[in-house]
Amino acid sequence: MNINLFSQNAKIRKKDSPGLTKVVFTHGEGLTTAAVVPSTPPSDLSFGYDVIVVGAGFAGLTAARDLAFRGKKVLLVEARDRIGGRCWTAEVGDATKVELGGTWVHWQQPHVFSELQRYDLANFQETVAFPENGEFVVKESRSHPARVQDSAEGQVMMERLEGLMEKFFDVDGQGGRSVIRFPFSTASSVEQNPDYLELDKLSLADRIAQLDGCSQEERSMLSAHTASFYGVSPEKVSFAEVLHIHALCNFDPAMMEIATMKYKIARGTTAFARAILDDYKGARIFGSPVTSITQTGGEFPDYPVIVTLKDGNQFVSKFVISTIPINVISSITFDPPLSPLQREAFSTGVTPAKSDKLLVCTSSDLRNGFNVTCEGGDMPYTSGFTDGKHGNHTLLTLLAHPGNSIDRSEENIRLVETLRPTGIQVDSACGHLWSEDPYAGGVMPVRGPGFLQKYHDAVRRPHGQVYFCGSDFADGWRGFISGAFEDAYRVTRDILRQN
Repeated sequence: MNINLFSQNAKIRKKDSPGLTKVVFTHGEGLTTAAVVPSTPPSDLSFGYDVIVVGAGFAGLTAARDLAFRGKKVLLVEARDRIGGRCWTAEVGDATKVELGGTWVHWQQPHVFSELQRYDLANFQETVAFPENGEFVVKESRSHPARVQDSAEGQVMMERLEGLMEKFFDVDGQGGRSVIRFPFSTASSVEQNPDYLELDKLSLADRIAQLDGCSQEERSMLSAHTASFYGVSPEKVSFAEVLHIHALCNFDPAMMEIATMKYKIARGTTAFARAILDDYKGARIFGSPVTSITQTGGEFPDYPVIVTLKDGNQFVSKFVISTIPINVISSITFDPPLSPLQREAFSTGVTPAKSDKLLVCTSSDLRNGFNVTCEGGDMPYTSGFTDGKHGNHTLLTLLAHPGNSIDRSEENIRLVETLRPTGIQVDSACGHLWSEDPYAGGVMPVRGPGFLQKYHDAVRRPHGQVYFCGSDFADGWRGFISGAFEDAYRVTRDILRQN
């Protein structure tokens, strides 16, 4: 599939046949967004900087802002033509805002919430993925018709699953509380209870196999539910990674939904990123992928790091902060090379989560809310839910099955119409293929069994004058916007202590 490498946007085009709107991924044209910003004029750029920050997502923007505030000469370099990284807000139709990447925040996430208050952006819209009086639908496969789930049946299933998850997390008779005492400090948690590292050696599948008194049906339920957290096979996900999210949510299963997929920034993630960029006092280059980071060992005594861009331009600095996502960090040539342990951590230590998201605008009457679960492996979607309004229409968010990526085929769009017994009118749709985005490599990296003991310290360790930073590296809300701020504070602090 051909996708614009810098602004991989989805544009809606209508096919000649009536009633069908088709998603077409186009070159050079797409959805309107305020995330595209100009670069500093070349004549205003310098050759040498105190710090070069690679990547203009929330971690990169925050590190650049804070270092510039402290008087450092900073250059911000971004491969895309826009800010925001794995988050960006598009405007469709009558300027309705839709989130094509990272979306949800919560005051349980302290770093992001303090930044939202700083910029007077702490106003929210609610996603109601599981509406109390809504329509719950199950579609088992392409060939099976969608069926409405009886509300009593659904309630029984939810209560049953909640009980199973309680057993799943209860490794210590305390729901896991004695294992992860400090969810924002891995080192402190391990010091208090070394069993944390032992539990990290388990996969989700291993933990499910340990549970006594569970039927095969219940094990299958747990396997499907826990796999849905990341869209990755249960054999490839560390049990401790899911237990860690549980700890961040105060060991409250209900809070896991509320804190991770309920509240959207009313003005959008792009408005948030723009506010940080407006505070940044330094140079910036967009649409310029970094190809190599070289530590010279004496060629430029005051600037030991050379950053080379795809167009051949080079800049030097005292330090580099790389906020490149772990999934694609191997696309950069490091000289000297990264340590064998770091290279292994960035490759086999994680599995890229590659669930894409399709946003569908429908005129169908879904005012009471709608939720669909696609249980069959041959479906391109795993689930979908109502996610606000688009003018007088309803917005649906559909999450793609990692093994069946969304494409431009008419069949996949027609399948949306079949996700409800009475049909869904597809008026328009848009999406971003994060699974094929060369600057993301998926939604996030998911840590495998044994990651904490073997790789945790190595991935956060500087490579000479090069620091790795971002939500992927955070100790707290890893994989969320809040984690990007948390880790930017860590790396900025470490650099300022040295210089």
